[in-house]
Amino acid sequence: MKFEVDSQTLKDLEIFDTVKDGTSVFSLFNFTQCHGGRRVLYNFLSNPLTDIDTITERTDTIAFFQKYHPDGLRVDKNSLDFAEYYLRHNDFPPRTPSWFTAIERMISDRISANAEYYFVKKGVESIVDLIKSINKFFHIITQISDKNKLPRLLEKNNEELSKILSKGEYADVLKLNTIRAYDTSTLDYMFRKTHKKDISFFLELIYEYDAFLSVAKAAIKHNFSYAKIVPDSENCFDIKGLYHPFVTNAIANDVKFEQASNLLFISGPNMAGKSTFLKAMGLAIYLAHIGFPVPASVMRLSVLSGLCTAINISDNLNSGYSHFYAEVMRIKNVAYKLKTNKNMLVIFDELFRGTNVKDAYDGTLAVVSAFTDIKSSFFVISSHIVEVTKELQENKSIEFAHFEILEENGHPQYTYKLKEGISDVRLGMYIINKENLIEIINDINKEN
Repeated sequence: MKFEVDSQTLKDLEIFDTVKDGTSVFSLFNFTQCHGGRRVLYNFLSNPLTDIDTITERTDTIAFFQKYHPDGLRVDKNSLDFAEYYLRHNDFPPRTPSWFTAIERMISDRISANAEYYFVKKGVESIVDLIKSINKFFHIITQISDKNKLPRLLEKNNEELSKILSKGEYADVLKLNTIRAYDTSTLDYMFRKTHKKDISFFLELIYEYDAFLSVAKAAIKHNFSYAKIVPDSENCFDIKGLYHPFVTNAIANDVKFEQASNLLFISGPNMAGKSTFLKAMGLAIYLAHIGFPVPASVMRLSVLSGLCTAINISDNLNSGYSHFYAEVMRIKNVAYKLKTNKNMLVIFDELFRGTNVKDAYDGTLAVVSAFTDIKSSFFVISSHIVEVTKELQENKSIEFAHFEILEENGHPQYTYKLKEGISDVRLGMYIINKENLIEIINDINKEN
């Protein structure tokens, strides 16, 4: 089954779109050395998984690279790009060239520079370097595996590499120190005709390993950990030490759904940390389903079928939608997704902020109550409308939480710590008074 995620969710979580300082989740993980590795990394981040075995294989492989730092995969970006360009051109000789043909081509090039001969010569040299690099890395991984069990994905790759590299043709290639004219012609036919599938496998493997090494470097730099994904039948959702990697000195929080609950309702005023927390949670869930390390100290999660968020909903002027109508349409869209995806995480930040307080109250109460009846999915909803919690408190499917705000000398102190229970803190008038808003308006009247 394909993991359900849409463009709004990708935008909310800033997977590819950059935030104000130019950082995106993709850039957070991008330490790749070549275009092919960057392409693989982008593909990983674009396609969350629902198969536990595939997720685990990828997680174990990245963790292996992080732990053992296998050196030797020296990637020359320009050489790899040229090798890929060279392989795409199929104008090789119709049969294995003879000595005479090879010498003739070399002499012709010496007399008058031949672009075609240069292209072939450089392409062959690039592929020979590629094979030597792969062979070296293969032996490094093999040496590590003599003392440590390899992840299944690396085992499969090593089995395939061993089978290919054991062919006599590659033994000859690995012995080459100088590539002569005849070597250039015969290897050109081998690389682009008889053994092209092998060479393509080598290239894709280097790209994939480049992406894995890139993610491992990110895990080290950002102090990420690896999630444990379990079958959906366990109905598990437990994250400890969750934080947002874009926030400097971020405060970590824990979140857990108890067995009987499927909705977490977070109350409290603006600026307390609700939106950042919701983004961090959505991001951790998303990364866990890619098999990537997550911004948390411990994470155990039953596999989900999708993720939908509504954090940064904007007006749709082209469709004539107001902010409130855009919110309603987003909830309707998510409801349709829940019909076909029975095991999703849905995150809504400040439901119905685009309408009056009475409609927001009624709408929040109705939507939250309806969501609690969908036991197969998890929901996290934030709101600063504290009054609605009084109507929801009797619902056993709801867990309540808020971000702690302390008071010191009459001023609020934001702790950004998630606590159980309901917040009754109101800061609207405090902020209005702090910014001297009324005084500024009154001064305008005096001047007039």
